[in-house]
Amino acid sequence: MVRETEVQPNWRGVLAKIPIFASFGGSDLDRLAACAHERRIRRGETLMRAGDPGLSMMIVIAGEVRVVLAGVSGHEQIVSTLGPGSIFGEIALLDGKPRTADVVAATNGKVLTIERAAVLRLLEQHPEFGLRLIEGLCGRLRATLVQLESMVFQDVATRLAASLLGLAQGKAPRRLDITQAALGQLVGASREIVNKRLRALAAQGIVALSPGRILLLDEARLTQMIPVRVAGA
Repeated sequence: MVRETEVQPNWRGVLAKIPIFASFGGSDLDRLAACAHERRIRRGETLMRAGDPGLSMMIVIAGEVRVVLAGVSGHEQIVSTLGPGSIFGEIALLDGKPRTADVVAATNGKVLTIERAAVLRLLEQHPEFGLRLIEGLCGRLRATLVQLESMVFQDVATRLAASLLGLAQGKAPRRLDITQAALGQLVGASREIVNKRLRALAAQGIVALSPGRILLLDEARLTQMIPVRVAGA
């Protein structure tokens, strides 16, 4: 059973390292930490569902979560993978409308939950906090537009290379703990097609494969598979 516990004293230091809270002073961070609650998450656990009321937002402290859209046919599309320091659930929290997507734990980890009332108080007291939330939302929108563009104009091999490099950012060694089915959702292709492409990359020495894991061996050659993109608006 998932349990929520009282916030630990060291959350102030953790929160201070998250960009949207960069302008907060010590007392402000104390107040923020006091209204945040730790939640342990397990791989495969659904943290939010599309259509649910937006009563809180969450901050990834450890592990990774995936933002997923589900179609009427039951097909799922991974929109993004979020790691430590990332915030999710803020859209419905800000506009008061239902959640726009599911969020599922990709690994075991921890999140901090901050209730809507506390966030609204922060917005009233700290206008710059609102600006940073907007910047975060714009960054998410730009990333989504890039992903949409790749779905429309790029082939599976190119999308796969871009997704592997994106997932590996900030990780050392470049080891991805992701199933081929989940990777297929991310690139918009079947597991069988993704498996075929990955085996081709493995045969070239670009990646190494094991069950539920992909190790990037040659990022330079992966990068060469991605056309140079002209920045959008």
